[in-house]
Amino acid sequence: MEPDLDRLFDFESHGGLFPQFEGAWDSVYESAHRIAEEICGKRDGRARVAILATHPLSFTALFLAFARKEIDLFLFNPTWGRVELDTARRIADLHAEIRDSDAGVFEYELAAASAEEVQMGVNKLRVMIPTGGSTGRIRFAIHDWTTLAAATYGFQQHISCNRMAGHCVLPLYHVSGFMQLVRALLTIGKVVFGTLDTFTDVHRLLKGEKREVRFLSVVATQLERLLRSEDHIAELKEYRAVFLGGGPAPIGLLEKARDLKIPVALTYGMTETAAQVATLLPEQFLAGELHQGRALPHVKLDIVDEEQTNTRKAVDEIGLIQVLGTSLFRGYFGDRPDPSDVSIITTDLGKLDAQGHLSVLGRADRVVITGGEKVNLREIELAFEKSGLVRDVSAFGREDDEWGQILAVAYVPQDQGVGEELLKEMIGRELSRFKMPKKWIRLESIPRNEAGKALLNKLPA
Repeated sequence: MEPDLDRLFDFESHGGLFPQFEGAWDSVYESAHRIAEEICGKRDGRARVAILATHPLSFTALFLAFARKEIDLFLFNPTWGRVELDTARRIADLHAEIRDSDAGVFEYELAAASAEEVQMGVNKLRVMIPTGGSTGRIRFAIHDWTTLAAATYGFQQHISCNRMAGHCVLPLYHVSGFMQLVRALLTIGKVVFGTLDTFTDVHRLLKGEKREVRFLSVVATQLERLLRSEDHIAELKEYRAVFLGGGPAPIGLLEKARDLKIPVALTYGMTETAAQVATLLPEQFLAGELHQGRALPHVKLDIVDEEQTNTRKAVDEIGLIQVLGTSLFRGYFGDRPDPSDVSIITTDLGKLDAQGHLSVLGRADRVVITGGEKVNLREIELAFEKSGLVRDVSAFGREDDEWGQILAVAYVPQDQGVGEELLKEMIGRELSRFKMPKKWIRLESIPRNEAGKALLNKLPA
């Protein structure tokens, strides 16, 4: 079902979505709208346009200016380096790229794309959301208003909320941030934007909203930082749910959040599904449950065999997570669409219990083969977390002439008194000998990206 955009954009035109932009919205949106008209008015076919915006005001104005146009809109990451930008531009083959030199101050270039126009049977906006940058292969997942609306209304039904007021501290070019904008628009709600450094000031902008409609999405590293402050702890309790995604969260962090009665909602989703497909309700989390919850109403989840993916696994058996749903993406830009693809088999390992609760156990490709033995990296990280001796940990493989690969671990100790020997003694009680790390890297903090993934290329050799 496609939303009634005309009704929604009557609301959007005066900036009611964005309370922090009230003074600047009209002029910035008008400027963005002029750019959209100029770019689209010069083309007979579909234009391919990239947004490369650093400020939420710029991004939101541009997105809404293009939202009813018949174009392919690419969300570029403004922190990409030259190689990544060149790759993204080569894939997109753009007609225009729009940047902001300041909040709401736009610069753009028109270009003659080399590829032939391909209509592909679409006549509305398609949004190209980047994925896979951490693996070195950038791809763009194709979404449209039908998939975005399915994700929003499924989320709305699952969480039992008529409208949504979001506090966005995640990047808008990433699906986790972008969908907060979409949810606010499609439910006629509100959204405010900030960082952890501006958390309190931006939080206050939602004071007029009831707790039942207030939502925050974070990754584990952000939640850990927020829980260091008594003021932030009190603020976190004023949300209906604090969604926690972006990969496995340390057990100690989850226990601390529960002890503090933070309404955490563990969630699972991906770019290809327009974010959440399973979410644990905060009241379940506070009652002691620890999984990713049930599938949202617009989604069906299965667990399939790693080798024979047409074989479903039984209750509580581990396999690959398969997603079928109306929010599923339309394929990757540049790939020929396959009409038979009605589901996606992920590279994530998980299991479903008898009540349909999903437990995500890590990535199937997060393994190291050392000395002929296969080691699951998440199992290693869990052993460290359960020891209570580390604040953060990341296990990974390093190439080695003798072993092929060796298991390495970067860790942040709970305090200065925790040394490598104590850790080896504690971890050795939990792990087989061949699973013990051969390289140990002690750090004050582990470098991570916005999604909470460890940046292995920034770790010491």
